[in-house]
Amino acid sequence: MAFDHLRAIQPRMADELEKTCQSGMMPQSVLFSGVPGSGRLTAALDAAFSITGEDPELLSSERIVYFASRPFRPEIKASYELFTRQRTDFSRRFFIRTIRRILLQYHSSIASLHKENAGIRAKIEQMDGDKTIFAAASAADEMLIAIDRGGEYDEKTIMSTADGIIQLLTDSVLAVGKKTAGATIDEIRAVQDWLHEGNEEKAVIFENAEDYTEGAKNSLLKLLEEPPQHAHLILVSSHPGRLLETILSRVRKFSFPELDARAVSAFILRFFMVPGTFSSFDEFFFHEGAGEEEKNAMDSYVSAYSEALINGHMLSPEKEEEIFSSLERMDGFRYFRERVTGCIEKALVSGSIKPGRANAAWRALSSSLEYADTYNMSIRYAFDLALREAFVVR
Repeated sequence: MAFDHLRAIQPRMADELEKTCQSGMMPQSVLFSGVPGSGRLTAALDAAFSITGEDPELLSSERIVYFASRPFRPEIKASYELFTRQRTDFSRRFFIRTIRRILLQYHSSIASLHKENAGIRAKIEQMDGDKTIFAAASAADEMLIAIDRGGEYDEKTIMSTADGIIQLLTDSVLAVGKKTAGATIDEIRAVQDWLHEGNEEKAVIFENAEDYTEGAKNSLLKLLEEPPQHAHLILVSSHPGRLLETILSRVRKFSFPELDARAVSAFILRFFMVPGTFSSFDEFFFHEGAGEEEKNAMDSYVSAYSEALINGHMLSPEKEEEIFSSLERMDGFRYFRERVTGCIEKALVSGSIKPGRANAAWRALSSSLEYADTYNMSIRYAFDLALREAFVVR
């Protein structure tokens, strides 16, 4: 059924969106907003497949384009580890959906823009000829068939296939070879031309459009002003206040409430059969996907940074570089942010340090992160700024 994936985590929102679609009242342009992990992207995908009438389980369609803007590594690692360890039907489908969601970025309408973009190592056997990122995405999609039809393949083949898919997903492939997040001006124009072709229902998902360049935002605005007849435009946003007012005025808004630890943990136990209390899906993905070395490193980084922030000390340049470079490699800034925020909150509640110091650390951290969110500043710079502000007021 439509919106079944969303219903598992946000039943009220699923019912609302399903009724809106069934009544024919879903406008061509919508905005799904909320914090990461609230089900915004799940809703966008369910809506896109419902609108186009395609099978949401396959998560593959030439009538849907997804411009992604999020860290993929933690979820990829978690889905791989869960699948290879559990080998349940749900873990298999979770791995397939995780990879196929990434591959929705690779649409024929933008292929010509990236045909010269390399980034694939020649040692990959599946890529004897074409080494472009689109060829890598295509190879990964074909390899998923062996996992999708798991009963027809032996255990060794399935495991080697999963390993091969992971090998194909280089940083260049995950980001479609781009340095900027989301859609570019040329991509939006190319998609606009594609949307004008034929009379089939089509959907485009723009994730975190607030992070787009000014030129890309203006191109998106032009598309929203006069969307083609059969086009459905779905914006997914963490900070809708940073979108252009003219964009906000052209979309119907759906706000997704944040999931608490109880709801997240209940979902994880029900579907993944992993007991425990998880405050967010970011925590769960890191818990399941990271190796012991990464987990120990994260604990060390959280401890060192939190201690410096609370005590108003600066970390050495070498230590800062070690922490931030490692977090970038792990795609771990979101989870690190959650952990550090939790440390400061715990210090405030427990009274383990002087209230003045705890408050100063909290103000420095929250103001720096809020500044980063508002002005699309590098998260790495935000954490550095928080240390400097706490150091000044110590």
